[in-house]
This record gives sequence, C-alpha cells and structure tokens, in this order.
Amino acid sequence: MSRPFALPGTRPRFAPDRPIDVEHYRLAVTLDPAAQRIAGTATLTVAVVAPTVAELVIDAVELEIDAVRVDGAPARFRHDGKQLWVAATAAVGTRLAVAIDYRGQPRRGLYFTAPDAGYPDKPAMAWTQGQDEDSRHWFPCIDSPHDKATSEVIATVPAAWTALSNGVLVADSVRGATRTLHWRLDVPHACYLVTLVAGDLATIETRWRDVPVSYHVVRGREAEAARTLARTPAMLELFSQTFGVDYPYPRYAQVFAADFIFGGMENTSATTLTDVILIDERAALDYDIDALVAHELAHQWFGDLVTCREWGEGWLHEGFATYAEYVWRAHHEGRDAADLELDEWLEMYFAEDGNRYRRPIATRVYDEPIDIFDHHLYEKGARVLHMLRRELGDAGFWASLRHYLVKHRHGAVETRDLARAIAEATGRSLDWFFHQWITDGAGHPELKVVASWDRAAGLCEVRVEQVQAVEGPTPLFRLPIAIELVVDGHRHAHAVVLDERRGAWFFPAAEEPTQCVIDPGRTLLAAVDTDKPLPWWLAELHGAPLAIDRGYAAKALGRLAGPQARAALIKALADDEFWAVRGAAAAALAAS
Repeated sequence: MSRPFALPGTRPRFAPDRPIDVEHYRLAVTLDPAAQRIAGTATLTVAVVAPTVAELVIDAVELEIDAVRVDGAPARFRHDGKQLWVAATAAVGTRLAVAIDYRGQPRRGLYFTAPDAGYPDKPAMAWTQGQDEDSRHWFPCIDSPHDKATSEVIATVPAAWTALSNGVLVADSVRGATRTLHWRLDVPHACYLVTLVAGDLATIETRWRDVPVSYHVVRGREAEAARTLARTPAMLELFSQTFGVDYPYPRYAQVFAADFIFGGMENTSATTLTDVILIDERAALDYDIDALVAHELAHQWFGDLVTCREWGEGWLHEGFATYAEYVWRAHHEGRDAADLELDEWLEMYFAEDGNRYRRPIATRVYDEPIDIFDHHLYEKGARVLHMLRRELGDAGFWASLRHYLVKHRHGAVETRDLARAIAEATGRSLDWFFHQWITDGAGHPELKVVASWDRAAGLCEVRVEQVQAVEGPTPLFRLPIAIELVVDGHRHAHAVVLDERRGAWFFPAAEEPTQCVIDPGRTLLAAVDTDKPLPWWLAELHGAPLAIDRGYAAKALGRLAGPQARAALIKALADDEFWAVRGAAAAALAAS
C-alpha cells in the first residue's frame, strides 16, 4: 500500500505574484576557480506590472551584496541572505535598470570541479545548474519559471579556458591571464535555464539546416563526444517536423561537464550533459545515449519555448520530453523497440505507486519542487500522453501540439492550456481525460478481463471489470478500450468505452476467433489480468503483429504452463524476429 505523497502539514504552492517583470538579464561575472568564488554585476531590466511599487524584491541566496544602483543612481537595499529588497518607487509601465554588484561562494547553482587525490584526472571546470530554484544561488534574479527574460552572460575565466552560455557568442577576447566571452540570447526564457559552463574545452562544429550545432568536451575526448551525439541533427529534423515547429533558437550546443549532478539539463540552446555518458568505440557496440540526448533536446520546445507556470505543472516539461524518447526510438529503431520502452516506463511507475506513494501527476502540494521530479512526472506523464495520442489519433494529436506550441510560444502554461489547445485544434473536449489522469485523479485502473466465444450464439464476449479500490484520489476511470478479433483469418478492430465498474460487449463471430487481443499495443495505463482460452494465447504469441502483444502472450503462457504452452514458447524462443519476445519466452520457460 503506497503512502500519501505529501508530508503532514504541507501546504499547496502557487505561482508567486509578479509586481515586476524582468525583461533582460545582463550578467558580467568573473570566476575564480582557485577560490571557487564568483563576483560581478547583475543588471536586471524590469518593467513594473503592479499599479505601483515601492520596493523591488529579488531572489539572492547567500550572496554578498556590495552595492545596488537603479537607473545609474545608488539605491538603498536590505538583504536577509535569501531575498534582496531594493528601494524604488515606480508606477505601472515604468522600466528600470537595476544593477547589483555581488560576490559569493555558492553552495548550489554554480559548481567547481578540480583534480584531487582520489581523482587526479578530473578536469578543472565550472558549471551551473539552475533547475529548479537554484539560479538564485549564483546571480540575483526572479527565480520562478513563469518570469521569462532575454539574457546575456559576459564571463571572465582563466585564459586557458573557454566558456559557453545561452545563445550566440558575440565577443571573445584575451587580456593577460584572463579570457572574457560574451554570450547573448535575444529570446525570452526562464532564469533557471540561464547557463554557464567553463573549462579547457574543445569544440566540434556541425550544422542542422542553417543552424550551427556544436559539441563541447574536455580536450582529448572529442571523438567520444562526436560519437555520443552523432544523431543530434537527425533528432532536430525529426522533432521539428513532428512537433510542427522548427527548432526555435539560433544555435544548439551540448557540453559535457565533470561531476554533473544530473544526466542532463536542457538549458536554453545549450544543454549540459554528464561526462560519464561519453561512449568509446567498444561501448558503442552495445548501447547508445540517444534517449537522454533526445529527452534534453525535446525540452527546447517543451520546457524552454513553452514553460510551466509553476513547478507543480512540471509534467508539461518532463512528460513530453520523456515521450519524445519514444518518438525518436520509434523513428530510429522501429515501433517494437519503442513499445518495449513504454512497457518499462509502466513498470517504473507501478513500482513507485505501489511501494512509495500515489499522487496526481499535476499537484500543488509538495514541500520542494525537486520532490515532484519522479516516475509520476516522467514515465507516467509520458504514458498518459501516449493514451492521449491514441484518443485523438496521430493527426489530431500532432495538430494539437503544434497549436499549443504556437499559441503559447515564449509563454507560461498550465495543464488547462494544453486542454484548451486540443479543443481549439480538434473540437474535442477532453476535460474528463485531464481530470482523471492529470489534475485530480491518481493511481490507475486495475482490470479483470474475461474473453470467451459462444458457439451457439455466434458471438465473442468480452467482459471487463475495474477492480481497483475507488477511494481518495483514485477514481472509477473512463476507459476507451480497443479490442481486435481475428476471425476466419481477418482482423476486426472494435472500440468500446468502459465508464462503469463493469462492462460487457458482444461481437459477431460465426467461427471461433483465433485471436482476441484486448488493448493491442498495450496503450492503456492499467494493470490488466486477462483470462481467455489457451488457443487464443497461442495464436497471439505466434501471430500478433506487434511485438509487445506477443511478449505479453509469452508471459501469460508461462503462467498457464502445460505442454502446449511450453511447445509454443520453445518455438517463439527459436523463431520470433524480435529479441524481447524471445527473451520473454525464455523467461516464461524458466519460470514454468
């Protein structure tokens, strides 16, 4: 039994007020790797949104504030170690330039690496990680995802180093022992996506269409970086075509960082990746890192271009980016391989739901934003999108996403914005879908399915019962269910809707079906226990078009056991064209 997600006493979190809107960040900073310190000036161009303000409140955690100027004039300020209050009386529509001189040795947000006794070959580097609310630890900002601004980073680093930030490089100069690089992005983005990575880095340049694409890595590992990221241009093409919106930034960079705390981070136009994923020639024979590369790239649309208004809606980033892994794998390796990944995601979510906690995918009740970055957000979110795709059909689904991206380009969104975009693009009201799967409902259906054939009546009967406990946020689900029958060698597709505890459906079948596949492709996010005649399982194992269905048939036959089941599994182990089905047959034989 899973426990509640939030701790007792946890209060709902909401997007903060926006009395001011930051329009531009200009960060002129100097890195001191030896002391692991930063110093510089953050200049925020802000527009007053409220009718009037007397103070500007800016996030600045554990930074030393030396001076503040508003429109060039010294300004009074106070700082409690978390927030900076700047005296400035201004009316709505007023624009102010707020320059903040600061220093610090950040414990979060900005990290330094260097060789040590345990790791003498560790490269000396500096890199940032702003998600979710850590940018405030390395520069003063409005650290909320719904506040979006253009940015420029002017970074002074040791002369032997280079530095990468968002956008395009507009200046690069060396003076004595230091090097200063000026990066600028003239497209608004959330401040958690502002990035800075510095070190002795080599650069590999390529292109996608007319867009520069670059890979940055410590010197000596250029071949590994090029190998690991080789399919980036193909991903850019696929996602631009599939999402219906071309890659939205002037360039795309990927940089490998030592000791990076996540697998990757989708900083706008400049993704940071951990260097442990670099693939040498031997490793490339066995696996790739395409899923991570595709995931972070997809965030450039879902997360960067269109950003959640507050972190409780983070599935609008992570669910989509995870689903993009499926889109890439289906394109690159075929649907069977992609469906296998979907199945793995389902098991990851089931484990978290069953062993840890149960929660709605979108929730405002959490202690810290990082708490929600879990299998509900990523894997369940992606599986729900897969169901949504089936509900709308491919044409409706992709048309809806294009409309959503175009309508909310550079904006901040909530789940209801996606639902409205779907309604506008397709005429479909899917409030019921979002209510039960995203915003209010939690858990998943547990289905008991019984399929049989009545010779006298010439009917195939399919009965489905929802057996999950309907309590708390776990509802009685409305479930569109696909049923596929093979009768006299012909496939017949049927669509039914279960919106009660139990349902029964009858389909003409003058001859006994050879197959009766419930939810072909295993699209439903559900735990399903199916009871049907042994010959139907045998035929499904050997004849279902999709490998995911043949794999499920193998598992079922392993539970049924008996000589016929065993013979069928041995045949599948020898003959099935897809390795995962052969693996499922082997596992079933071992367990039987």
